[in-house]
Amino acid sequence: MEQHEGAGRRFGTYLRKVREGRRLSLDAVEEMSTGYAERVTKSHLSRIENGQAVPSFTRLYTLSRIYGVPVSSLAERFEVDLRRQQLPPEVARKSEEDALTDAARLRMAGRYAEALAVYEAVLDSLGDRRAEAGTAERISDLRLQRINCLWHLGCYGLAKDECEEVLSDPHLPTDRELLALQNFAMCCVSLGRFTVALMALERAEKHLGAPDAPVRMAADLTAIRGFIHSVTGAPAKAAESFSAAMDLYREIGNSFEACRCQINLGYALLESSEAARSRTHLDAGLAIAESAGYDRHKALALGHLALLSLRGGDPGAAETYALRSNTIARPREFTSLLFRNCYCLWKVAKARGDEAGVRANERTLRTYVNRVEDYIPEVQEFRAYLAGERA
Repeated sequence: MEQHEGAGRRFGTYLRKVREGRRLSLDAVEEMSTGYAERVTKSHLSRIENGQAVPSFTRLYTLSRIYGVPVSSLAERFEVDLRRQQLPPEVARKSEEDALTDAARLRMAGRYAEALAVYEAVLDSLGDRRAEAGTAERISDLRLQRINCLWHLGCYGLAKDECEEVLSDPHLPTDRELLALQNFAMCCVSLGRFTVALMALERAEKHLGAPDAPVRMAADLTAIRGFIHSVTGAPAKAAESFSAAMDLYREIGNSFEACRCQINLGYALLESSEAARSRTHLDAGLAIAESAGYDRHKALALGHLALLSLRGGDPGAAETYALRSNTIARPREFTSLLFRNCYCLWKVAKARGDEAGVRANERTLRTYVNRVEDYIPEVQEFRAYLAGERA
């Protein structure tokens, strides 16, 4: 397996495709950029498209307006291209089979940025062999796994766009269509487009009885419904869905997803004020995650236990759980979880009168508050605090 393009080259190729798809010449883009904060000359755009120059954010904004593409989507695509530099040289020299085995292991450990870089490299390699039998199917499978990594990394707009590209294939098999719809629904939930997410789920559920529908699809769709209930403020319904999904995953022997659902069930019960049942499921989920090496699940369970302890009046336990969770969340860029953990630590510091702790954690919260999902209760509470501070 080889890496064919340097940093910025793939993003430049994407920009060229968008420009040509809009039937715009380099001269036309230069002319249309006049009047924006930063003009884009045809020579500079040519260098960007060839991977020889790095676009500034203001130039990305200009191009987003001209091309009709959200600037967040362009920024996410550029970020993903830069992430490819994280791929260790020894991975690039591995066979595709060994590289994909590594990618699966990285995903199970919650190391989505590294897994994404591997998928990118493998997709590059397969792109040169599209004419080979079975390659198109392999590419669509890998794109779906890549999309899942993007979602976990918070690149929701980009992941959603790529789901739409996959779904636009008129020859897409039912099993891949269902997986694409599942990922599309998750992206829409994270972007706050709940109605669209439910429409995608309903479309997917119509295919559940199809002969080529994946065995795990019923469990996947039930889990997504639980996620939607959770973020829309219906924790009791979320608990029911996560419990049902957990049982379905256990029936098919998928311990990874069953563990995830058990931890999500514990959080839903926490939000339903069922502290005892919440702790039972969170402790059980944490034990499974620790023994199986599911690092993201472990970090999530610890973060939920921190909230449970904080609400239960045990600041010492809350601090311990939050710090343990952050040792995993911080280096792995689990931004939402990092925010929630620091929120717990901020509240603990306030309760203790620890001014240094308050200031340190508040700096982190201010840094991340605009980078995490609006539906997270701790985000809403901290924004209310900031609004009161400004009033």
